[in-house]
Amino acid sequence: MCRMLGMVSNIETYLNFSCGILAAILKKLCEEKGECHENGCGFAWYQRGWNVKKDDKPLWESETLKPYLTYTRSIAMIIHARKATYPPYSLQGPKIDNSHPFMAELHGAKWVFAHNGRIVFNRSFVNVRHSDKILEYEGKTYRLTSYGVDSEVFFQILLHTIDEIGGEEPRSVIDSVRKVVNASIIEKFYSLNFIMGSHKYLYAFRFYNESEIKDPERFALYYMTRLGSSEAGKILHKKPNEVALYVSSEPLTAEKWIEEVKRFREGFPVENWTPLKNGEILVVPIGKPTEKIIEKI
Repeated sequence: MCRMLGMVSNIETYLNFSCGILAAILKKLCEEKGECHENGCGFAWYQRGWNVKKDDKPLWESETLKPYLTYTRSIAMIIHARKATYPPYSLQGPKIDNSHPFMAELHGAKWVFAHNGRIVFNRSFVNVRHSDKILEYEGKTYRLTSYGVDSEVFFQILLHTIDEIGGEEPRSVIDSVRKVVNASIIEKFYSLNFIMGSHKYLYAFRFYNESEIKDPERFALYYMTRLGSSEAGKILHKKPNEVALYVSSEPLTAEKWIEEVKRFREGFPVENWTPLKNGEILVVPIGKPTEKIIEKI
């Protein structure tokens, strides 16, 4: 069970406060409950296209990511903290190559992808040569950046389907997600939750297997919009005209974690986070957080 955080803003802004809260929450979960998202982390930000930086350390210990998370200003960002479902000795285990977000190109533009869940693919349709970092699917060969972890395979199959369906975003992406999740290529899954970025949109999808998952909270995705003119925005010294939409595995500034938040900012208000329903996809144009749409897959 990984943790993810995404953001879209109307003006370039920092994500260091929200990232700091997420890192503190993850450290607390690891130390107090033994639920450790310690198998790598990654940061994707949008500046004339997507950029990615990764580490094999836990988010709260990453000196590699720290300067990027502290000083980067962008209109769209994604953070991922990995809790590997593969054993440490496997090729797909804790390695920087296997950290999210993953990046790939489609039609000359960079896309990024972070996932929370576990997927088993039907080998009759999907062949992964793990040591070679190769995916073979529908007569085509794709070079992977990881050692064939299920998340990147899922990402490449989505891009393959988007290319195959054609048309304009976001309809092409929504239709492709619907086609893939209902196809026989997926033999078994626990969750298909993802946050994905194209050069036009940020997508957040929540879909967990209701017959397999006893605690849906572990595979939740929440979203929240913060205005620069709000009480929280003023405390964070945001510009009055700033509008930012956040989507996260944890409702970072909700009642659940507010005491942790107040360690960073005394007097910080509780904010309202809305959970995506199972099977819903949130679509946000990059730079236009007020124009979000939500659709059932």
